This record gives sequence, structure tokens and C-alpha cells, in this order.
Amino acid sequence: MTKTKATAPAGKTAAPKASPITGGRIAPKVKGNLTVPTLVFKGDAPKVGSKITAKMQNGSKYTGTVSDVTEADGEIIAEFSGGLTPS
Repeated sequence: MTKTKATAPAGKTAAPKASPITGGRIAPKVKGNLTVPTLVFKGDAPKVGSKITAKMQNGSKYTGTVSDVTEADGEIIAEFSGGLTPS
């Protein structure tokens, strides 16, 4: 039996996967004239370009591709290209 591996469409590279995040919170961030969602959590910072899954304290889950990461006051603040999607 062979294993199949998901691949990226032609001309694109697959996003690296990061460890699931548990217990984070979503916070709005104003960027220019837009308000974008960020994920604020404690733990290891994901790499830019990685696709992450986050489980909130209320049990809801979100996925997104990391576009920027900032560390402040012992917390990680991750921004996402295309926002966060409920999963």
C-alpha cells in the first residue's frame, strides 16, 4: 500500500503545517483603512506561510495561512493572508 501526499497546484508550493494552537483569542487589528483578524496566543510562533488550525476556548476552530507574526508581552500575534476561516 502506498501513501498519498497532498501536493500544491502547478506553480505553487505547499504551505508548511504548524502545530495546532489551543486557547487563543481572535482580536481585531486596524491596518490602513481595514480591520483584519489576528490570533493572539501563548506558545511557539508559527512560520510565515504556514497553515495553522486554532481551537478557541469556546471550542470553535479556525484555519488560516500566516502572513505576519509579532511577539509582544509574552504573546504571539499572528496575522493571516485571506483572514481566518471557520472549520
